[in-house]
Amino acid sequence: MGRKLTIQQILHVLTASLEHAQLVIQAGMEAGFRESGAVSLLKRQPDEEATPMVAVRSMGLSFESLIGAETNGVRRMIVSPQYLKTLVQLANERFVENERRIARFSAALEAAFSPPKGKEDWEDAQARRERKRLEGLKRREELKKDKDKPADESSIDFTLQQPDII
Repeated sequence: MGRKLTIQQILHVLTASLEHAQLVIQAGMEAGFRESGAVSLLKRQPDEEATPMVAVRSMGLSFESLIGAETNGVRRMIVSPQYLKTLVQLANERFVENERRIARFSAALEAAFSPPKGKEDWEDAQARRERKRLEGLKRREELKKDKDKPADESSIDFTLQQPDII
């Protein structure tokens, strides 16, 4: 049985909506994580929003190499120490490149989810919908209270105007 050295990274991100999932995937692609994608795109219940899970991954920097074998419980290296040193150097170079990709991904996410420049009080569409819904509910309650309140005759104010003569 052979022993292999395998390096691979996957980041899973649970998103609040399909729009958010698209932004995360786009940021991953721009950063170099080409095999990124999403699952759980469908709603579980008719009245429930979908919460997609995005997998940010790239196989481009992964590699495998057979470095040893095990026979009858005895392990032995089948590559030279110099070759193993070369593999470790290659793996370290790929880790450095992966760190660069992660930094680009982080910057792309920050740009995708931060408010536009010069608009400190900016809110995304979902936050605006929720704020407007709460404001509407509050207005409805206030109107209901005003409607249920008995009319106070002393508070009625009207002004008689002289009719226009033609």
